[in-house]
Amino acid sequence: MTKMLLYVVFLFSFLVTVLCSEDYNLYGDAGQAYAIEVFLGHPAQKLNVLVDTGSTTLAIATYPRQDNNEYFHFDNSTSINDSGKEIQAKYSQGMWLGRLASDYIQFPSLPNLPEVRTDMALITKSHKFFMNGSSWQGLLGLAYLPVGAWGDHLIVESWLDSLDRRLKTPSSFELKLCGVKSSSNATHYGNFRVIDDAVETYETIFRTPILRKRWYEVGVLSMRVMYLKQPNMTSVPASTKNSQENYVSTDLNIEMCQQLNQEKSIVDSGTTNIRLPDDLYRQVVDELKNAVLSSNILILDEFWYHAEAACWTEPQNWSLPWLAIDLLSTESDQEYFTLELPPQNYMRVVSARNNTSENGTVPEFCYKLGLEAGGKETVLGYTAMEGLQVLFNRSAGWIGWQSSNCGPNARITGPYNVTTSIRAACQLNKVISDGAMSIKAAQWTLCIISIIAAAVLIYLLAPCIKMMLMKPLPASNQISLSQAALVQQDST
Repeated sequence: MTKMLLYVVFLFSFLVTVLCSEDYNLYGDAGQAYAIEVFLGHPAQKLNVLVDTGSTTLAIATYPRQDNNEYFHFDNSTSINDSGKEIQAKYSQGMWLGRLASDYIQFPSLPNLPEVRTDMALITKSHKFFMNGSSWQGLLGLAYLPVGAWGDHLIVESWLDSLDRRLKTPSSFELKLCGVKSSSNATHYGNFRVIDDAVETYETIFRTPILRKRWYEVGVLSMRVMYLKQPNMTSVPASTKNSQENYVSTDLNIEMCQQLNQEKSIVDSGTTNIRLPDDLYRQVVDELKNAVLSSNILILDEFWYHAEAACWTEPQNWSLPWLAIDLLSTESDQEYFTLELPPQNYMRVVSARNNTSENGTVPEFCYKLGLEAGGKETVLGYTAMEGLQVLFNRSAGWIGWQSSNCGPNARITGPYNVTTSIRAACQLNKVISDGAMSIKAAQWTLCIISIIAAAVLIYLLAPCIKMMLMKPLPASNQISLSQAALVQQDST
């Protein structure tokens, strides 16, 4: 009887664990973004591709690389349609050359999604694109069509556009990026899901508008270092309304806002760090560096300015300032909200292992700064997304942010109001691209304009053509009634 009772308790605990636990379908090694498993072709070949909101094209390796012999054997797929036409893409780091093809793709972790045929790039050559030891074989672009791969007179459709056409309804997607499971583990994990806009009901969520539908371009209003008034933040909720009482905050800095959006500000899951304009990057890093010095933590300058790792024999429990990122709200042109990121977001774990030395096995825990200089552009890489759930509503044109049940203790506060137009003050009033307007639509528009111009030209030249084709008639002494009336009126 006792054994039976123990068995029932064990079975119940097991079922509760299975039913209550969440399945994560995104994984990645340190500094390599988040990858998802896909099946390509018929018969299906299992590969891993990065989920990338900073590009559009599904691009797959077709050859072995250094430290990675896995790739797509397209010759083994009976459903491949290889056009043989050359395409290419260039990223902020790296580039590739390849051919345009189409084949079937399926996501084993998303059984509710149908298998669809989609365009893809068969990568034949690359430069600084695949990192050594990377566990992924390609890229799943999730942005809009204008930032897809290009070729001569070619349009490369994205997987999301293919999916929308198959479902006959627009789809959104959500990224829940959890970061590392612990300070002694460098592998990060998360969840990717596709949402049907027609049936999904959204809970309380902070939304920022997509200013231009190429990348996911948003209005980043400021980047601030936030100092704690109280050291214990465990009692602070992850997402609050009008609550910043535990922080010293500053008003919206219009000059900084213009600097952040001078070129573009995008949300990019394919980029690791938060990229800031050079001057602002140095300002933020200097402030963080001074905070570290005042806390008696020894970190060399190479860590802050040259992307070098800092290592310790034990995992670090950081008690450093938080970072605050202000984003324009969709609710009002005079409203914004704030992403508040703890130091666990920007002090990234890049190595957690036992190192063998002459004195035996020595544990080594290494970290890198999750900030970098970006020239004139601003990029919110996945460092700014960990600990949050980020919903990309492509058709409605907004990105939603809410707290997460995994990852760093990141939170969202607001909304906050200002007295002037944020778009005008921060110079965010750029030309907004229609979501339905793609390269193909632009080509059709150009074609229609050409036809109309030709028709107008023919209409204007018609009298001349008619005179050339018709024989001249003898002169006549008759005049029209209108001419006679004018002559008569002049003579009186």
